[in-house]
Amino acid sequence: MLRPRLLLLALIVLVLVPAASGAAGLDDLLGGPISTKAYTSLNQIPRGGIAHIAIEVNVNHPWHINANKVGEDFLIPTEITFDMPEGITINEIVYPKAVEKELGFSEGKMQLYEGTVYIGAVIEVSDAFAPGDTTIRATLTYQACDNEKCLLPEEEKIFIPVVISDPHEQIDLTHAEIFDKITFASTGGGGSASDGGLGSTVASRGWFVGFLLVFLGGLALNLTPCVYPMIPITVSYFGGQSGGRGSRTVLLAVLYLLGMATMYSVLGLVAALTGSLFGSALQSPFVLAFVALVMVALSMSMFGFYEIRIPLKLAGIAGTAKQGVAGSFMMGLTVGIVAAPCIGPFVLGLLTFVGETGNPVLGFSLFFTLAIGLGLPFVVLAIASGNISQLPKSGEWMEWIRKMFGVILLGMALYFLRPVLGDPVYFGALGLLLIAGGVMLGFIFRVTSTALFFNAFRRFVGVAAPLYGLYLILTPGNIVARDAHAGIEWQIYDAGALAAARSDGRPIVIDFSADWCLPCKELEHKTFNQPEVIEAAKPFVALRADLTRSSSEEVKGLRKQFKIVGVPTVVFIDGEGKERDDLRVVQFVDAEEFHKRLTAVSP
Repeated sequence: MLRPRLLLLALIVLVLVPAASGAAGLDDLLGGPISTKAYTSLNQIPRGGIAHIAIEVNVNHPWHINANKVGEDFLIPTEITFDMPEGITINEIVYPKAVEKELGFSEGKMQLYEGTVYIGAVIEVSDAFAPGDTTIRATLTYQACDNEKCLLPEEEKIFIPVVISDPHEQIDLTHAEIFDKITFASTGGGGSASDGGLGSTVASRGWFVGFLLVFLGGLALNLTPCVYPMIPITVSYFGGQSGGRGSRTVLLAVLYLLGMATMYSVLGLVAALTGSLFGSALQSPFVLAFVALVMVALSMSMFGFYEIRIPLKLAGIAGTAKQGVAGSFMMGLTVGIVAAPCIGPFVLGLLTFVGETGNPVLGFSLFFTLAIGLGLPFVVLAIASGNISQLPKSGEWMEWIRKMFGVILLGMALYFLRPVLGDPVYFGALGLLLIAGGVMLGFIFRVTSTALFFNAFRRFVGVAAPLYGLYLILTPGNIVARDAHAGIEWQIYDAGALAAARSDGRPIVIDFSADWCLPCKELEHKTFNQPEVIEAAKPFVALRADLTRSSSEEVKGLRKQFKIVGVPTVVFIDGEGKERDDLRVVQFVDAEEFHKRLTAVSP
């Protein structure tokens, strides 16, 4: 009985092995050249939200598969197509980087995938999609080769189960280690868990990296012009309150930080609960005017006209012994309020992410982390201020430092009033302030100091500030307006013009801006007027929508239609009439970056 079975087995081998050697070999018989697996970045995707998909492709040895971009027309590229349920769309597909390798039958190096590679995709779920389980079907087309031959093209069917949830349900990030290997180009659009900026990092790279970058982002915000002038106020305030006691300085500093953290954490919490974004509100003319008045009031304090003290009513409630404690907390709240309009564009992606996920715990913790990063340098300076106040003969140079930041605060008041004053008045007034302030700081305000570095720095300010002031006044385009045609030729937004452009198959760029939006003016002044941007924008129908009157029904309709959560926002629509969410601009970008996005739509 054993011998017939052995003979039968030998016969099967004799028949199958030659056929296999002409097709795919033993590896193919045992499971094929590749195997696939799918991942999603979220455990459930909220309606109206965005998530990432990753397709893991394991290429079995000794096979390779052609890359997505191949050097020869006769080669079959690796491509993935999706059969999406109605209401779910694909915004972006990201293929892995190819390796170059010369095979035995090729005359040159080929673009290949080998080992384990990941193909990424960005999906968007419409607001009207019904919550529940659904399946995304994908088809991977590939051609496998070894060092001697290539197989016929094959198709691999992939089924991706996803769960769609209501916007305010709890969501969790999944498979961060997988999505960390895929470089998505998305920078915004829709406000979701996989938005660009900070929100994208949290969604695709995991909690630890996301929170770490939020913290580092808070540290970096100390270099913005709204936050940096607060440093001398912190130094002088805590220097006067510490009374030479280190423990009390630490207490005041911690309360100061908690005040700042309270302001931003409440902002994140309310954004999560309401799904609203405060970017436009924080940059409204009224808020900007209030901030400018605060800056002027603080500058007058720096010049010695008065000292900032805790209101008597608060002092009566807290008691004389607790005056500094209450004042420290209130000071932290004030700094948070003053800084918010300036750093609004930076945290736009984070606010969008929090508002769309509707997760109060996530919103609170992310913004608390941001506030810790933003406030930590203040705490360090506050603690150091106790020692600075005890340095011998520090009064005169400290007074000079206060006056210098008084000039900076006046400059910041002008900066916030720029949308109201207009560029000619703004640059003229700022230039004159720098000239007058530089001369006074460098040569008129007398300071008795033997410190070589301090005296050199004082003279440097006395020369550099007036020179920069002259530069601002004399630079073409600041006071003397530029040529009206030197820039993208925008048309006033009109639904008819948009429909006509889509009907003609022309690419469209829509700039959503407002008179009170400072980053919008920076885009106009530094990006839209550059020659390479103007040239790249010529094939486009360029429309500009004015969102200044944010309470009007027309503006509300535009914001809802295009999911505008703040300005500036620039939307790109390709020749097929579809928006390129991965290219959406939600903050200032330079000419080089904007040019890349234009050419990505109309190469």
